[in-house]
Amino acid sequence: MDLGGLRGSGPGGAIVLADVEAGGGGGTGEPVSRLDEMRKAIAAAMTRAKQTIPHFYLSQTMDVQDAIDLLAVRNSEALPEERILLGAVLLRAAALAAQKAETLNGHYTDGAFQPAAQVNPGLAVALRGGGLVAPALEDAPSMPLRETMAAMRDLVSRARAGRLTGSEMTRGTLTVSSLGGTGGEVMAGVIFPPQVALIGIGAPQLRPWVAGGRIVPRTVVTVTVAADHRVSGGRQAARFLSEFETLVSQPEAL
Repeated sequence: MDLGGLRGSGPGGAIVLADVEAGGGGGTGEPVSRLDEMRKAIAAAMTRAKQTIPHFYLSQTMDVQDAIDLLAVRNSEALPEERILLGAVLLRAAALAAQKAETLNGHYTDGAFQPAAQVNPGLAVALRGGGLVAPALEDAPSMPLRETMAAMRDLVSRARAGRLTGSEMTRGTLTVSSLGGTGGEVMAGVIFPPQVALIGIGAPQLRPWVAGGRIVPRTVVTVTVAADHRVSGGRQAARFLSEFETLVSQPEAL
């Protein structure tokens, strides 16, 4: 398939999975691997994003031990399907923090930034066998933590089964990408156009940390904001990170 001639139906003309499927074999009659074409579509979109969006990055390492301890207590008596993972805490914190940093939440189209009316974070999901999609949770700040976890489970399950809706693929207002429980400490991602920010969350690390005036072992994560410099600057990204850190340090309020 010639992706150069493929018309994107996503925001700002972005190529999404449905466009690849609709394009089929490009009229050649030859069999096409959907996964291969998805990878090509992702590569084309990310190349365009990196070439056209002036990215800047800001990172902060923060203590998440209190959140982990709280989840351990809550999950100790919960059924497996009702347990809440750290990823849900971090996604909810990102959604709430985005409300305080409006220049990170919205779309850049037709040469201007359009702030979003609500926060719909796209959740980056790695597909089995390769490929990546980022379906959105609509109005995530309105969801309590347990509902956030259930929505995340549902999105991941349907993404890997190929059952996402078109609106879920296009209504994201920023993207959250996490390495999960294992992997690198820092992840600096590429913004998905026409969004203007991506929040990269590294894998949790046990580190010596100063808490209460003493050096103690604590679990920390490094959160990296990739932002569009046409729309925001370091002050807005720093405000987001500060609010994010405040939220995860008070997990009982989430």
